[in-house]
Amino acid sequence: MSRIGSRMAAGSIVAIAALLCAGGCKQSDPVQAELDPYSSFVSKTGDIGFPANFPSGFVFIGSWAVTGDGGVADIHSVYARPIDVVNFNETGRFLDGAVLVKEVTLAVGSKHTTGNAFWANETKTWFLMVKDANERFPSNPLWGDGWGWAEFDPATKKQISSNYQTDCKGCHVPAMQSDWVYSYAYPALGPNAQATAPKDIIVGEPEAGAARHGGAGAQEAGGDVVGVAQDTDSDVAAGKVTFEIYCSSCHSMTPGENGIGPSLAGVAGRKAGTSAGYAYSPAMSSSEVIWTAENLASHIEKPKELIPGNRMGGLFPRGVQDAKKRGEIVAYLLEAR
Repeated sequence: MSRIGSRMAAGSIVAIAALLCAGGCKQSDPVQAELDPYSSFVSKTGDIGFPANFPSGFVFIGSWAVTGDGGVADIHSVYARPIDVVNFNETGRFLDGAVLVKEVTLAVGSKHTTGNAFWANETKTWFLMVKDANERFPSNPLWGDGWGWAEFDPATKKQISSNYQTDCKGCHVPAMQSDWVYSYAYPALGPNAQATAPKDIIVGEPEAGAARHGGAGAQEAGGDVVGVAQDTDSDVAAGKVTFEIYCSSCHSMTPGENGIGPSLAGVAGRKAGTSAGYAYSPAMSSSEVIWTAENLASHIEKPKELIPGNRMGGLFPRGVQDAKKRGEIVAYLLEAR
């Protein structure tokens, strides 16, 4: 069975699995010899391990399709233990020790009889959250705001996060009021999860004109020489909007306000990897790149290439392929120096 097929099948048996496991399910094998008894994935010092034998002991609860310039860029598939699904349906919240696992995969697509269709391809990264209602690890930088947070290398399953504040929390800020989890996206959690759903629901529709994947517009954008918009008032105004769409989930324009990525206030003309207070990747901090307009545009277009091994290259590998949008972002960054 294909990966997507197996996920769909898993989703269809959530209710059955939940009933079977209501009395308590056996979790995956422990990842370490000495464990905090509240979770088999957490050591006594708060180190978080990837669940052995995953997805055994977990059920699929929902997924996200994250759009890109050519259609769907990533697919985020989320899993929980059956007992955590049961508890959320009964109480409307994640109880102490609840575990969420998210797999982020590259989306690929082609034209099908029903239109352009996309499916999961290679795994880009894994995220894991463990609910901690008792603040067990106050000195461990992977713990806070009621959760343990971790990211794992897809090849080795080695934990690669260093601080949840900079590596994980930024994407969850809009969900702060629902315990930092976008619960409404997970149908298996039942009606309680829908209480926090956005009011401005967007119903997916095919884009007018060219096909969403591999169409003429996408080919033109991919083949453009890097463009930098003229620094006019209209470009800067448009750039602010474009920045919010493409960049704001990881970056702030407020000085010193770092998230998943560093603050970009004053980035123009600055040496890469030098914004105060942010823990850069070794690749970025050792780079000699200066953020000129051309380098900014190049990095935004192909995040993996200008500074190989940087963190953005892994989280946002496709970059912004539309030359006009890239130019707007650069114009905004230049003006905000």
